[in-house]
Amino acid sequence: MRLSLCFFMLILLPVATGVHAWLFCSENLPLLTEEAVARLKAAGVRDPVVTVRFFDIAVSGEAPDPPAREKALAAIRTLVPLRLQPGAENIHVLASLSAKLDQSTLRLSGWFPEGDEISQVRLLLAELRPDLVINTDDLHSTPEVRWPEGFKPPLTVSSALLKPIIATLRVPAELHIHARGDTIVLSGLLPDPGLKEELVAALAEVAGAREVDPTALQASPHVLPADFAKPELLTAFVNSFFSLPPPRSFDIQSDGIPHLTGVATRQLESAWLALLRPVTGAAKVEAQFTLVPSLYHFPGYQIQSKLPPATLDLLREILRGCVIVFDPGSSRIPPEEQTKLATLSSTLLAAGPKLGLVIGAHPDPAGPEKAEKDISKARADAVMSFLVEQGTPTSDIHAVVFDPVPAGSPAAPASPRSVELLIK
Repeated sequence: MRLSLCFFMLILLPVATGVHAWLFCSENLPLLTEEAVARLKAAGVRDPVVTVRFFDIAVSGEAPDPPAREKALAAIRTLVPLRLQPGAENIHVLASLSAKLDQSTLRLSGWFPEGDEISQVRLLLAELRPDLVINTDDLHSTPEVRWPEGFKPPLTVSSALLKPIIATLRVPAELHIHARGDTIVLSGLLPDPGLKEELVAALAEVAGAREVDPTALQASPHVLPADFAKPELLTAFVNSFFSLPPPRSFDIQSDGIPHLTGVATRQLESAWLALLRPVTGAAKVEAQFTLVPSLYHFPGYQIQSKLPPATLDLLREILRGCVIVFDPGSSRIPPEEQTKLATLSSTLLAAGPKLGLVIGAHPDPAGPEKAEKDISKARADAVMSFLVEQGTPTSDIHAVVFDPVPAGSPAAPASPRSVELLIK
């Protein structure tokens, strides 16, 4: 009897073990699997997959970053009685990249696989936006990270990771050129490095002793195209506009509206507007010019005469107050003005042929343009003829008509019917 009972128990033990295993697999394993999936999702794992074979568990999915991956694996390791075997930890982290623009600093963050892609991204973005500081302190690399499917390094501007960032970094073109004192400073952003080189070369041609400083002007293919960025046309205007003494400035944004300030004559203003028209199309030019009668009236104009400095200073002081005023509608020198010229002629004769003299007539800006130009030229010729008759050297003396300047302007003559004598 006792032997029969022992034999029965030996037969029953495997059956009981099998039943227990069946009950564990059918009732407990589904619950443990659900718990494992819940723990993975709570740690941030996307699309988690859990496979359980008896007490062994394998997990897979995508974690947002390495810390989330470690958190998910730690949660699975504490799920007893299941065991996470080496090689069954198939939770991956896809490479990620985000950026935040903080004034002039672009801060990058994210995760890359091991390699030199972080330095490549820094160099690539610095080339596209040389005006920014590229900060990669929050961009890390680790073996747990993998590239998205189908991606092969290196990163380029067309890579899916970089495209969204690059799209937000594209900036409109702008150009600023300011001439003050002894410096011409360029700043802004241009879409073409070749245009920057041409502008600098054009300014160097006319700078003379002035310094051309282009350090604040950046050129990058990441700058949006601009209608004003036409190399030959834009450089032709810049060459002409900045060939004259400062102060003067030229500013243009992506809207294509140029802003000009400086000193100008009416003829120069018209010439500059004509040079700008093919550059900016129908855009209206916003100009704030101080109008003067001629180049000789520009602030900072350098006298070309070869006379000794002491003689020049004396002559300039004498001529500063010498204005010949004519009667309305007449080109005949009034008697009192002839006396003034006769007194002056001896001083001019003593200066000799190196003097270089400009005899300029001021037209009336309120009168008919052609009639005023004709009578002004006749007045200038009359003064020159009188001085020549008095013995003034004729080797370098010219009679011209100055540009009209509106009454009330700082450089307007005291009388629009006057002739002024200037040293070249």
